Amino acid sequence: MEYQMEELLPLAASLADKYTMGESSSVSYETAQMLMEAILYCIREFEMPDGERELSGQAVDAGTAWRIGYKRVVEKVFRAKAVYDDLLNRFKDYGCRNYSDTIRAGMPSFFLYYDARFKPQDHILTLDYPLVRDCGGICGADRIYRYLQNAAMESDFLSQFCESSVWGLLKREEERYQTPYMGNLCQLVLLNAMGRTASGRPGADLILDPVDYEAAREYFSEYSLEEIEEEGAVIVRQTAKAAGNDGMMDYFRPLCHDCAFQIQNGLENGSLFHVFVL
Repeated sequence: MEYQMEELLPLAASLADKYTMGESSSVSYETAQMLMEAILYCIREFEMPDGERELSGQAVDAGTAWRIGYKRVVEKVFRAKAVYDDLLNRFKDYGCRNYSDTIRAGMPSFFLYYDARFKPQDHILTLDYPLVRDCGGICGADRIYRYLQNAAMESDFLSQFCESSVWGLLKREEERYQTPYMGNLCQLVLLNAMGRTASGRPGADLILDPVDYEAAREYFSEYSLEEIEEEGAVIVRQTAKAAGNDGMMDYFRPLCHDCAFQIQNGLENGSLFHVFVL
């Protein structure tokens, strides 16, 4: 529903009064803009299809929409905290500094400093660790909640592989390039799991030796992009079954395609050895 500016301005004035604790009748342009964005964020939260819909189907004034939306933002923060607490209980960083810094070290700052009333659109964190599914296009509590849900999915995926093998894979990758790994761990693991499977030696170890590499290269050279992608999908389906997570296949489908593209591109350009960790 579109609200006219004359409906929104009294809300902004009331919020500005609370922001200054009644000590000033005016705020800077930047602050006024921030508060208007806060109001619109909460109204959009009210209009979202998920969750309980008070007054559903009724015409709702801007003030009511903002109040209900604000309540939902606060509830979403609590839901995000529940997801985060559950994730931390089983979280392993596998020696990936960027992963640990983002999830274990950085995330608490959101719950400490997030301002649902005056700045709900600001999720505070840069979220430097890249997930398989990008959370771009959303902000505030919505972004953090989605990010944590996705991170939990990826943690479940990684937990189905031997922990020491993932550690070893990452260590070898960082030694190869002499730099901390800044990519996604699931991508690194799935690529090498595909290589090991293609070599005829699937198992706990994820690193390919020269014999594995040659076998994988010959195997994939006979396959189309779609067929290579299906090889990744088979691994994800098996992992999802082991994890008891029905949503895993849909979540990782784009990653199967990306891994297949990397393998095919490596074959075509004679650079497949850069795709797998040897």
